[in-house]
Amino acid sequence: MCSSDLQTQITHGDRFWLYVTAAIIMLLLVIPTFIVVPMSFSDSQYLAFPPETWSVRWYEEYFESRKWMRATVTSVQIGVLTMLVATPLGTMAAYALFVSGHRAARAIFMLLITPMIVPVILIAIGAFYAFGRIGLNNSITGLVLAHTAIDRKSTRLNSSHQIISYAV
Repeated sequence: MCSSDLQTQITHGDRFWLYVTAAIIMLLLVIPTFIVVPMSFSDSQYLAFPPETWSVRWYEEYFESRKWMRATVTSVQIGVLTMLVATPLGTMAAYALFVSGHRAARAIFMLLITPMIVPVILIAIGAFYAFGRIGLNNSITGLVLAHTAIDRKSTRLNSSHQIISYAV
């Protein structure tokens, strides 16, 4: 048997294009930050890069604005409540589907992750329409439920992976 037949490891040279692709993707994700953050310290009324004069004007306006502070508090509230609802629900669903051993468990799992397949805008329109009929539009409860429906898929997938790797 030839020694090359026994080689199962992928060398760094074989991964060169993976490294190049990863570096390009990381640059494309990070470079906008290097532009937007300095622009936020501009004293100009309009966006300009590089800023002609530096200031914290926009940060002062943000922190002094009651509207922005109220919106920030609402966003944090919705995020925390969504986490508190979606994480236990997703974990329980993943665990139940894993231990049930039922033939339909795989089909139910696929049904439960359909929000990954359906564009988020369609889920949002459906939630807006449904919540409008029951009076949950423009409410924290409605937003938490909608975010939970969208976030539940990732929680369930992560929980499923952890449960399966722990059980094996």
